[in-house]
Amino acid sequence: MNNYALTSNENLNHYIVFELQNKYYAINIQNVIEVINIPQIEIPQMTPEGIIGIFNYNGIMIKVVDLCPLLGFTPDEFSINNQLIIVNNNDTYYAIHTNKIINISQSNLSQIQELPYNTENSILKSIYKADTTTINIIDVNQIEKILDNNTNTGKINYAELFPKDEKSKQILNIRAEENKKFTESFSFPIEFNSQNQYILFQLNNQNYYLDIKYVKEFISVKRLNITKLPYTQDFIRGIINLKGDFLVVLDLKKFLNDNTTNNEEGKLIIVESNNFDLALLVDEIKYIKNLKNIKFQEQNQNNNSYILTEFMEENELYSILNFEKIINDERIYINIK
Repeated sequence: MNNYALTSNENLNHYIVFELQNKYYAINIQNVIEVINIPQIEIPQMTPEGIIGIFNYNGIMIKVVDLCPLLGFTPDEFSINNQLIIVNNNDTYYAIHTNKIINISQSNLSQIQELPYNTENSILKSIYKADTTTINIIDVNQIEKILDNNTNTGKINYAELFPKDEKSKQILNIRAEENKKFTESFSFPIEFNSQNQYILFQLNNQNYYLDIKYVKEFISVKRLNITKLPYTQDFIRGIINLKGDFLVVLDLKKFLNDNTTNNEEGKLIIVESNNFDLALLVDEIKYIKNLKNIKFQEQNQNNNSYILTEFMEENELYSILNFEKIINDERIYINIK
């Protein structure tokens, strides 16, 4: 993972930030394999408290953890928009249920505060502040310890929390089948880790992947004012002031020669390469995926040099951005001093 740190600053920790019961929690990205949409989960009649059930991921059955009872509150009904964070902790794999992924965030070690209280069964390790928002850092070691030592049967009927309409059931079942990628496998390949994580986003309903090693965070456009600059390329949407730094906003649609209508409720992916920060404007960010076992085309058939390669999955085309080509394009460099 060290070779794929999001920045070269060793004093920075990077986290997946997610929402649960209208509060924000974070897991160190070094423990995250990928983020997937919630599939159908097999729910045994008797499971320990904090375990929703199990599902087939990459050919092995892994546990799905509900943090709500471990944090002291009752879970809400599930939605097909909920997501699972696939976690690897000391070669133990499990999934954590979340309402939704909020962000990828970074925090300097000096900003992280240990909690003033510490109980044996607490999964909260420390906190940090992102702007005015308090982020609770989850201790993945403590999750595993509690689950292994917990013999009490859970009192929550998780089967009742899943959507009951036929359309939602069908979507969950399809996802469950998609996650059975290698049914003859009984263990993860040695190389199966965070080195192959990509952000999946969309532009005009087209699917694109970006290597997560470049990503610092992502932000809703609605939260920021984009200032248009005169005499700039059409694909330069403007600049934003993010935490005191001015960043160029690159409209990826226009940059890739897609002149469809802009999405005013899109997302900004804040990226960095060679200490140069840039904001990529996209329509929608879907999830994080590990592409270790994807078979790419040997040679890119697209003449667009900004696409590194392409592949087909479930009859859909996915393109991987050639980010180094983008970041080295002289047209995106403007004087904003």
